[in-house]
Amino acid sequence: MKFDWVRASLQRRLLVSLLMGVGVSLAAFQIIVDQLVDRYIERSFAGDAAAIERRDRLLREVDFVLLGGVVTVLGVCALSVVLAVRRGLAPLERLASAAQNVAVERPAHALPLEGLPAELRPVGERLNQLLERLTRALEHERRFAASFAHELRTPLAEIRALAEAGLSRQDVAGLHEFLRQTAAAAVGMQGVIESLLAVARADRMLTQQTLEPLAVGAAVQARIERFRLTHPQEVPRMIARVPQELWIQSDPRLLDTLLLNLLANAIQHGDRQAPIEIDWLSDAARRSGALQVRNLAPQLRQADLAHLTERPWSAVAERGSTTAGAGLGLWMVARLCRVLGLTLSFGLDERQWLSVRLGGFRVV
Repeated sequence: MKFDWVRASLQRRLLVSLLMGVGVSLAAFQIIVDQLVDRYIERSFAGDAAAIERRDRLLREVDFVLLGGVVTVLGVCALSVVLAVRRGLAPLERLASAAQNVAVERPAHALPLEGLPAELRPVGERLNQLLERLTRALEHERRFAASFAHELRTPLAEIRALAEAGLSRQDVAGLHEFLRQTAAAAVGMQGVIESLLAVARADRMLTQQTLEPLAVGAAVQARIERFRLTHPQEVPRMIARVPQELWIQSDPRLLDTLLLNLLANAIQHGDRQAPIEIDWLSDAARRSGALQVRNLAPQLRQADLAHLTERPWSAVAERGSTTAGAGLGLWMVARLCRVLGLTLSFGLDERQWLSVRLGGFRVV
């Protein structure tokens, strides 16, 4: 317990260790030199009484000089050791001071690595990497919460408006219609929640290990049928040209989420009078293929394609269009493509047809 004060500080450990080493070395040096000098003096004087008295006096003077020299050297060494240790640990103290300024409430800044000894630099680099990952994770959580609140605001307001309007209806047919619209809004809200949760939970390594064979045509048709509940008026303009006998390796839940967001984005931001085309583009040489969704987007420009997966992005909406643009759906599509190892690309032809292509599906 009496050494806890020393063990609690790296600086104290270094100081005590160095001072003990210097002290022991000087004490040994003093003893050896004293013995050599004493022997030399004793041999240099004759045996009469006067000589012995001078010899003893000289021995005492030599002992005093040696002891004073050792004490002086020890003091100078102690001061030098203290200054050297403090100077050597100064970069570590700056690193600790910078680490104290890292807080959850503000973005993390890289810890200073200038002047750090080579032994401590890997520690600082690892800490900076950890801070960078933590910053990205916190930013992702903040954006996820903001997206969640933003996307749920509209369907919740719609459900509330339908419920309030339905209270004033007395006829059964009117109530039935309000209930149907409320159910459709609830199903749409459920799709938003499932999409956001799929993005939040998706893990690349885990997903790659859980891929399984599935029929693309059946998955596309199943998603279109589910749109009959939420957007029955939009289903007739969905044209699917995907072979029913085609099987690929993928995650059924995440593929359905991809289709949900692609088709919902085409419905919400595309031309309501034009069809929505779903095609399979095969690459027989590589035993792979791509899934493509096309819709008419008259307000889009070629320069806009690079921003379609950004969130939020409202350049198209600022041009006065209410039917063309890019929403949260394509951002989620980009995140899920990274999870599944797919490539996401956009194209806009001269007739203003936007094509969203998911490439890299492996055919089985």
